Amino acid sequence: MEKNMIFKSLKGAIIIATFVFSGSVALADKKPRASKPADPNQIIQTYLGNTWVWSRGGSYWGGGGTFQAVWTSEKNGSKSYADGKWYVTSKGTLCYEAVWEWKDKEEADKVEKNCWQHVVDKEGQVWQRHHEKEEWYKPGPEKIKSGNAIKAEYRKHRKAVGG
Repeated sequence: MEKNMIFKSLKGAIIIATFVFSGSVALADKKPRASKPADPNQIIQTYLGNTWVWSRGGSYWGGGGTFQAVWTSEKNGSKSYADGKWYVTSKGTLCYEAVWEWKDKEEADKVEKNCWQHVVDKEGQVWQRHHEKEEWYKPGPEKIKSGNAIKAEYRKHRKAVGG
C-alpha cells in the first residue's frame, strides 16, 4: 500500500514537472546541433486550419494561404488586425505577408512580412526561431488551437478599428 502511494506521488510530480517545463515556458537556446530543416509538409500540417495563440492575440492560418491575425497593445490596449497570406518555404520556414490595420494609423498600408525558421534535431524535436532573432525555441503544442479560434476577436478588432 505504501509503495502504491509513493508511485502515485511520483507520477503526479512527473506530470506537473512535464507541464511546467514543456508548456508555454519555453527557454531560448542556441540552434540545436545536428539539426536539419523541417519537412515543409510537417509545418503545413501543424498550422493549416489552426490558430497560433500569442501572448496578446493570435493568428489563423487558413486554407488557400489566407492569413488573419489580431493583436492588443500592451501599452494602451488598442486593437489591431491583419489580413494577408501565408506560406511555407522548401526549407521549412513559415511566413506571413499581411497588412496590419489599427486606429489612427499614420502611414500608408504596407505589407509586413514575418517568418519563423523551423529545424528538427537528431531526436526529432522541432525547434523554431523568428527570422530576426537568434534564439531557438521548442514550440509548445498548447500554442496551436484547432480551427479559427480568433474569429470572434477578429470581428471585434475590425469593428474597433473601423474596418
